[in-house]
Amino acid sequence: MKKFHLTIGDKRYEVSAERDVADPARLNLTIDGKTHTVQVEEEEAPRSAPGPRIAAPPPPPSSGGSGIVTAQLPGTVFTVDVSVGDAVSVGDKLLVLEAMKMENVISADVSGKILAIHVQKGDKVEAGQKMMEIG
Repeated sequence: MKKFHLTIGDKRYEVSAERDVADPARLNLTIDGKTHTVQVEEEEAPRSAPGPRIAAPPPPPSSGGSGIVTAQLPGTVFTVDVSVGDAVSVGDKLLVLEAMKMENVISADVSGKILAIHVQKGDKVEAGQKMMEIG
């Protein structure tokens, strides 16, 4: 069984997916405690996909950021390197986002304290989605 979170608009859903034992073309999805059985048509995977590449380091951070940390492009949260309440400075590593087969280090654009973390390791995020708040 695979568990993850979906965020649609401002609503976050807890989801688990498991193959139907009797019919592998079906998935049993549990969304916020309610189970649905769905038919799945899987696309063929590429024959040889290269492993993740490390992204070039970002330019030096500038001061005066908003304190709202958003995803710049869709991807998967690879690591979360801070906790709520941690003190951070401009340029400190907050998390790593894997996008387009590259690991992108997301750094603080302001100094302050981590007020909220809206993602966890393994979460899929969309471009513009709020991931953290620093205040």
